[in-house]
Amino acid sequence: MIAPAIRPLVRRAIIDLLAEIGGEHNDHHLATLLAEVGHRVARRDVAEQLRWLAEQKLIRIEQIDPFLVAEILPDGEDVAASRLIVDGIYRHRTGR
Repeated sequence: MIAPAIRPLVRRAIIDLLAEIGGEHNDHHLATLLAEVGHRVARRDVAEQLRWLAEQKLIRIEQIDPFLVAEILPDGEDVAASRLIVDGIYRHRTGR
């Protein structure tokens, strides 16, 4: 489980990664990419955060067993570009 204090940062990192890699990827690959930028997060926790981001209408998700596939939406792109602030997501861009 991701500690509540770092959830906003992980959510922002997910949005940033989706924007950087063409807008669509699965929970497994996102967990791998998050580890590369310093967030060692279990795939199930990534899936949980993807569901939260989908509830905010920042991404669209689809279950394609065994993966959860996420696609960034226009508001998610605006968050990644720092044009839109959403409560529960870190305001500043994450970096490599």
